Amino acid sequence: RVLVGNYGCDYRINYTALGDGVNLASRLEASNKVFGTVVMVSESTADSAAMEFQFRKLGRILVPGKVQIVTVYELLMEKDELAAEAEANAQLLEGAFDQKVLHNWQWI
Repeated sequence: RVLVGNYGCDYRINYTALGDGVNLASRLEASNKVFGTVVMVSESTADSAAMEFQFRKLGRILVPGKVQIVTVYELLMEKDELAAEAEANAQLLEGAFDQKVLHNWQWI
């Protein structure tokens, strides 16, 4: 849940967004540098947009300010732009990630 709008008083007002979702988005944006990606989203966002967009699972990370590990995805493209080869590559990479999780390999 996110609250967006003008906050403040008559002589000082600010348009801002508040909430856990805003904090998570900020942490994920900063994590793009580590993964070498441009747009990173959480699992709930990827699930919500799965009909329109293709995502690639990147991994599971612990972001500052959160207690639970967050599964993150990279936005690849709109589904109607997705070539069969790109979809196969995304599934192959996701399968490799799942194998690491299933075998309890450690991420460094």
